[in-house]
Amino acid sequence: MKSFTELPDYKDLRQLWTQEPVSPPVPDLELTPDHWVERGAEVIGWSLARLEHWLSASGWLRAWLRLNLFLSIVITSAGVLLLPPVAQVLEQLARSSHWIGLIIGEVFGLVTGLPPVVISVGVLYLAFVIYRRIRRKRLPQRGYSGEDYYQ
Repeated sequence: MKSFTELPDYKDLRQLWTQEPVSPPVPDLELTPDHWVERGAEVIGWSLARLEHWLSASGWLRAWLRLNLFLSIVITSAGVLLLPPVAQVLEQLARSSHWIGLIIGEVFGLVTGLPPVVISVGVLYLAFVIYRRIRRKRLPQRGYSGEDYYQ
């Protein structure tokens, strides 16, 4: 793994978008005794170079393709390296949430099976405890109130 000092500079990454003008292709008029496959490949290559020059003589198309190829390689490699562990974590999270849901369902089933009197007494006790806490915070403290007690 590279350290941060060995990472490419932003000026190096800017090279991905340098637009260098594309020179017009010049056909090689010298007939050589090549095989028909080699001649066909040369003709196709010359035709593609002529098409590239016709589409973008300024080099914009070549720079755009270079940048998109770089980005696609980076995103694909990140996806290949990160997707399996993330999928496994999400799968384990789904399994654990299933078990938590089952446990909570059982607890609610137990609570709803209790008689209504027990539930009412529990709610009243909870309301009493909350009322005492709120009242204790609102009322001033009794007894020793700090430094000015003896003054």
